Amino acid sequence: MTFFKKLTCAVFIWLLFGTNVSFAESVAFNKAQLAALKIQNMGKQWLMLLWSVDCPPCFKELAIIQTLKRHHGDLLVVIINTDANDEIKTERKDIIEKFELKDFTNFHFVDGQGDQSRFFIDPNWYGELPRSYFVERNGEFHGKSGLVNQSLLTQWLVN
Repeated sequence: MTFFKKLTCAVFIWLLFGTNVSFAESVAFNKAQLAALKIQNMGKQWLMLLWSVDCPPCFKELAIIQTLKRHHGDLLVVIINTDANDEIKTERKDIIEKFELKDFTNFHFVDGQGDQSRFFIDPNWYGELPRSYFVERNGEFHGKSGLVNQSLLTQWLVN
């Protein structure tokens, strides 16, 4: 497929899913959603944070984002729950509400498609959490596994 056709398809997907995908409820994450996010946020510096309900370090990172949001309301953060299990829907929602993050774009992996979702985000990522992707204005992704400290998140999101 030529670059122009890919771009046209991506723009169509972006329009289909909306130009501002921000929900109180989590939305099923897929390859089209990722493409739309990339297009929507091109030219912006943003953070994609992946987490799980069984990951205590993830909660620490969510708490840091919560604190930053209270002081700087205009953060560009996408939050993706990696638990590809429909049975934790309520728990996932409760955690997002507890950390006051429902105003951010929230996604979750589709039940039974965790490996596939991880692969199309980053073929070199094997699922370790928390996982953060620092996305530059030119769209280049830089992944980091493990807890990211508050000063680095502040520097990336606020400055």
